[in-house]
Amino acid sequence: MPILQKTVALLPLDWEAHNNLGYTLQALGQSSVAEACCRRALELKPDYPEAHNNLGNALKDLGRLEEAERSYRRALELKRDYAVVHSNLGNLLKDLGRLEEAERSYRRALELKPDYAVAHSNLIFTLDLMEHCDTRMQQEERRRWYLQHGRRYAQAIRPHENVPGPERKLRIGYVSADFCRRSPYYAFGSIICGHDHSAFEVVCYSEGLREDEATARLRRAAQVWRSSVGVSDEALAEQIRRDRIDILVDLSAHMAGSRLLVFARKPAPVQVTAWGYANGTGLQTMDYFFADSVAVPSEERIHYAEEVTDLPCIICYEPPEYLPAVSPLPALSGKPFTFGCINRPEKITGSVIALWCRILAALPEARLVIKGWGLYDQGLRGNLLQRFKNADIDAERVRLLGHSPHAEHLKIYHEVDLVLDSYPHGGGISTLEALWMGVPVVTLKGSTVTSRVSASILTALKLQDWIAGSDEEYGRIALEAARDLPRLGGVRQGLRARAGASVVGDVPRYTRAVEATYRTVWRRWCADETAAHFDVGADDEIPQNKTDRIG
Repeated sequence: MPILQKTVALLPLDWEAHNNLGYTLQALGQSSVAEACCRRALELKPDYPEAHNNLGNALKDLGRLEEAERSYRRALELKRDYAVVHSNLGNLLKDLGRLEEAERSYRRALELKPDYAVAHSNLIFTLDLMEHCDTRMQQEERRRWYLQHGRRYAQAIRPHENVPGPERKLRIGYVSADFCRRSPYYAFGSIICGHDHSAFEVVCYSEGLREDEATARLRRAAQVWRSSVGVSDEALAEQIRRDRIDILVDLSAHMAGSRLLVFARKPAPVQVTAWGYANGTGLQTMDYFFADSVAVPSEERIHYAEEVTDLPCIICYEPPEYLPAVSPLPALSGKPFTFGCINRPEKITGSVIALWCRILAALPEARLVIKGWGLYDQGLRGNLLQRFKNADIDAERVRLLGHSPHAEHLKIYHEVDLVLDSYPHGGGISTLEALWMGVPVVTLKGSTVTSRVSASILTALKLQDWIAGSDEEYGRIALEAARDLPRLGGVRQGLRARAGASVVGDVPRYTRAVEATYRTVWRRWCADETAAHFDVGADDEIPQNKTDRIG
């Protein structure tokens, strides 16, 4: 970046220099300064589509979604076949809850650029939010991603030189763009930091530009730390081979910053996807998907490219050190009963709003608070409130809150009596945060992993009474809880201790279960490798490893 800053200082009228600096600053999280750089580029060259695109990115990060949409659409007016902008516009429309429009934008990007793997991952992420997509449809799109972008690397996969010692110390490689204090960190950070270093060595491959104290903690826990930013997929795959990683773990799947094309090259003997965004990848080179029997029932496992392997729960959680204390039940102090949904607004579909409105209609004094990123944007707020008005729910009963620092964010649960989970994409970390803050979560267990993570967590805590199998049951559970405040208050006061004592919150116990699973899949690879060597014929060609399941 100093070079870009120097270039701008030497060439103050160079619009490309201003745009490039804005792009870099936005990637580093300095969106306000990036906005100024992009606007300066557009002052110098108003018809510059790249600068309009980068301005849209900065505005989106700042939560000014309507302005960002205008910037993207202006870029497309100037350059209609700009695939990157179609994908970025799709991201914005997804954040606004306009999922069908987002899908069209991603598909247009792929028409223009069929090898655009990032746009295809964005499409997959959005399909996971849509009500009409079941597990089969979600996994079929992931398989198409692999066929379109990953299968081409299958023929170049080489045998691995790792020593097949079933009980030897294992080298585990973790790949993520979220080695920092973001939601995925709370699911996998404690595992990385809690490994038994007498049996496991940790290597982290970080795709993130943003670093904080959580990054520093993970660096200390890892025996080797490598930045993968700017490293090509091929070069990273070769580095992983040189590092002799035994088990390579994907923590991003199809989220931003993922390196699935590295996994498509099969640089490690055993490859796993888990935790960061747990819904499978579609890669034939990904051996295992760590989940559980609630999140992925046995009858649905046929749809996955990976072998689904059960942990005690699909996710674990270590709360931050600044976790606020649990408050008394707000409604017991005479305040109106308050439901809450503390989640991303794009998860709030028409069906779940209709369900919430029926609950609110049955409790005329009750309120609903919705808190999530982007809800400072007036257009998003207006659209969301209008959907409640259309169901005859007074907008004054619905309170919308935007992003806030995490320590402040958690305090919203002091104002919430009961959480209503979104559907069909429910909570994960948000559900765990609610439970640790003493607030039960009513969830509707649906037909996809994303609709069953909350059910998985509640099952692990032996709180199945809060899991609904239908809209009617969801409403009944919520209304019965709201009408029995002493019971709900008692649940609240004991919930944090229950969560902490469960396998979800007992991080050392969960980590030992993960390590046992690593050992099991490693022994399986060793057995396959030994059998392959034993079966070598007269031509001394070594057959392909069984775990290299290339389609």
